[in-house]
Amino acid sequence: MEKSGLNPSAALNIRGQARRKLIRFLGTGIATLWVAAHCGLASAQPTPAVADTGTVRISPLQAFNFLTLAQLDGLIDNQVKSAGGRVDWKPAFPAYVPTAEALRGGSIDIGSGSSTSFISAAADDHDLVVFAVERSSGKDQGIVATGASGIKTVADLVGKKVAVNQGGTGEYLLRLALEHNHIPIEKVNVVYLSPTDAATAFAQGQVDAWAVWEQFFAMGQAEPGARVVAYASDIGSLNRNVHVTTRSFAQAHPLLVRAVYDAMRKEADEVQSHPGRVAELNEKAGIPKEVADIIRQVPPSTIVPADDTTLKEFNEIADFYTRSGMATKRIDVNNSLYNVAQQE
Repeated sequence: MEKSGLNPSAALNIRGQARRKLIRFLGTGIATLWVAAHCGLASAQPTPAVADTGTVRISPLQAFNFLTLAQLDGLIDNQVKSAGGRVDWKPAFPAYVPTAEALRGGSIDIGSGSSTSFISAAADDHDLVVFAVERSSGKDQGIVATGASGIKTVADLVGKKVAVNQGGTGEYLLRLALEHNHIPIEKVNVVYLSPTDAATAFAQGQVDAWAVWEQFFAMGQAEPGARVVAYASDIGSLNRNVHVTTRSFAQAHPLLVRAVYDAMRKEADEVQSHPGRVAELNEKAGIPKEVADIIRQVPPSTIVPADDTTLKEFNEIADFYTRSGMATKRIDVNNSLYNVAQQE
């Protein structure tokens, strides 16, 4: 498989100030929204419960998953307070890799990622556990092609440059799509880039297609002439947003982990009753209206405790990693979950 680089002398050609603002926003997080949104849902005080006077240190992702939304609404602070504890919010991370490093290093207790990035990291660490899983329609992830590429189907990716994040969601989506269409990965010119770098490369036409997720996926679709090659739901993707803690923290503070989950579940209920909420927050954060309009069309996700279904999916992803060559040996995922549902 060829791993292509980019022409370092390529001139910057992104569609205007709004596009640059979105890339900057996605690369630096959404902390500026917190003060403005830290009201509303949090105004209803929960009934005090059994106390755990500990502190939970949380670093959300720079994306609008339920952990981030429940932070913005103040639901997590409120729910943890009702359990007797407090939240120490840490700066947001752009991806799961630095989140996992912070969890392993003991500087945070809860963070977020994707199933695929979690499983990749699990090859080196079995001390981190997933306690909550977001289930989506599969329309929030996929492969998008530039208008100039002429790509219309997965088969058209042969010989083309496709941007992915190595070992994570993007590479998983690309390899899964190719496997479904019986195409060897060696026939595609894979370009390993971070999502923010891939956003620039895609807008400039330095890559022909991009396998990516959520706000970035919507951003790619908003480019003139862009076409969705495959949604995650079209290729049987099992990738989810997952929320992660350490085994030691979950054992020491089960009530606080449960409180964080309950806050996210309340947020999910709010989004179900107000499906345009995620798009509205993205637009308030400064993304272009055309990107927010694409996000608005995506059915809202739900959230569930990590359970036997999650474990089955993790094992299927681990099998795929081995089969596709994304992992050199089978990743053991059997002790990677924490059952928050037991903390009723």
